[in-house]
Amino acid sequence: MEAKKSTYYLDMLEIVLLCAVGFLIPVHIEYTSLIIAALGLLFLVRPRNYKALCESARTLGFWAMIIPFALYLIGLTYSEDLNTALHNTETALSLLAFPFIATAFRQNCIEKKFDLIKISLIAGILVIMTISIINAYGNYAETQNADVFFYTQLLRSPHHHSYYAMFAVILLTESIMRRDWKQRKLLTVIEFILIIINIGFICLLSSKITILILSVYAVYLIVRMLLSKRIPKWLSIAVTASIIALAPVIMSIPMVKYRIDCMIASVKAQHDHEQTPYTRNESTTIRIRCMASALDVISENWLVGTGQGDVYAEMEKKMKLRMGENYAGTCAPHNQFLRSFASFGIMGIASLLFLFFAMFRKAIKSRNSTMIWWCIITFGFFCIEDMFCIINGIIFFCLFTGIMLLGKNGQKV
Repeated sequence: MEAKKSTYYLDMLEIVLLCAVGFLIPVHIEYTSLIIAALGLLFLVRPRNYKALCESARTLGFWAMIIPFALYLIGLTYSEDLNTALHNTETALSLLAFPFIATAFRQNCIEKKFDLIKISLIAGILVIMTISIINAYGNYAETQNADVFFYTQLLRSPHHHSYYAMFAVILLTESIMRRDWKQRKLLTVIEFILIIINIGFICLLSSKITILILSVYAVYLIVRMLLSKRIPKWLSIAVTASIIALAPVIMSIPMVKYRIDCMIASVKAQHDHEQTPYTRNESTTIRIRCMASALDVISENWLVGTGQGDVYAEMEKKMKLRMGENYAGTCAPHNQFLRSFASFGIMGIASLLFLFFAMFRKAIKSRNSTMIWWCIITFGFFCIEDMFCIINGIIFFCLFTGIMLLGKNGQKV
């Protein structure tokens, strides 16, 4: 009896710690390091995890997360800038930690354990959104400038917070779609309100890639609802009409419209080879030129890469050739696939493709629509972000990838 009690309390502690990670990802991610260390220690002191680890080690998902981190260790041996290489390896430690944490999570007996983590992430989003809007209102009272409610003036990392909000929309929507719409109506209404709030937050953050993914997801929802036999046609039509009506409202928001228009102008200017002073320094232009510079670095280091410590220095040389010697902006590739290729050569890009193969394979095999969309949105984020080089990106990715990838076959999360 005492053994059962201690098992339950340790299981509960494990979920509380994971919920704390989920909550802190949007609120203050720097605090998660100690919690992840505690989860690692909890894994070590529970004998049942070692048997489960043998089971995990026989899966593609386990090694798909471990191998990219192994490349960071190998890259230390040939990086000239060892301090940067060590810093990048430390940032990437989540790739090593979360396969073990997710293995322990699979053994956890607490009911609705994934739902608790989901609620924690959404609660964290609501907290940081509220704090940010309150701070922005204080700035607005002084300046009377409505721009303080948008983009980088609202939050220092608007892109990453929009990723969290986008995943929250998917989690909430998929929860509603799986439930019998006639049952638990109050919960459905609450989730619907939370979806609207998160969409509003995405608009305030004005991340172009997230708004694009949100648009694609909206089209998917319309098709899915219209084809569903479980959902009454009147409800499908009502939701479809609401989504269609919401689209022009979102696009009429000044900051959203401004950023989309700037992106289109930037792409057109590069296509026509007629850059203006603005389009030359617009964020889309910089990202495209960073990716082109990364391809130059890859062409010179395609076999084993530069080592993760030297990518930025090599990128800086290429960017100055494109932008001029006075260029002092970002020199990150802004693409994790290119970053891994430049850092570790062929094995770097192969490791990421293997990771996404394992993710999509598990999602499709288990028919888990939440995981399928997780694969889709993270693939999109990897295409425009160095996800493994930023603590916000890698912990967010590893927490939910680990849980879904190493969950039991057919487990719906």
